[in-house]
Amino acid sequence: MAHKKAAWSTKNLKDSKPKYRGVKVFWWQKVIPWNIIIRQTGNKFECGKNVYMWRDFTILSQIAWVVTFKKKKIKRFDGRIYLKTVVEVFPVTEVQVEKPAKPAKVVKEVKIEKPKVKTVKLIEEVSPEAKAPVKKAPVEKKETVKKTPVKKAPAEKKETVKKAPAKKTVKK
Repeated sequence: MAHKKAAWSTKNLKDSKPKYRGVKVFWWQKVIPWNIIIRQTGNKFECGKNVYMWRDFTILSQIAWVVTFKKKKIKRFDGRIYLKTVVEVFPVTEVQVEKPAKPAKVVKEVKIEKPKVKTVKLIEEVSPEAKAPVKKAPVEKKETVKKTPVKKAPAEKKETVKKAPAKKTVKK
């Protein structure tokens, strides 16, 4: 087995640093001049008032106020119309509040009437004969045959013949 990698085999194992793209400052947040509002590739977001685009499509603020976003129809050179999001920075006095007013709480008193249910106990007249406890009829018992275990006859014992001890021969 080789102890070194083959030539040029590790050429494509390097990875680039992350670009950290996306919206950095959201609706109604304050910015100062040169603050980055959005980092993007291509112009997904368009520049509005008091905002400019850098060479890598990063959107920056020109003045120190509040960021707003709005949708705008943009017509392209071929006549097609697209909806684009436009980023703008305005002083707070110029921004129109588009937040819906909170509705007043309406409390209605509703009386829920539960239907009245009468519980009726039915009492049956019982004859004195029926009050006496009823004796159960005797149940016929089925005859059960008890199985007795069959004893096996003792096996015949084999007679073992004992051999006489071997005689020792003595050599002279």
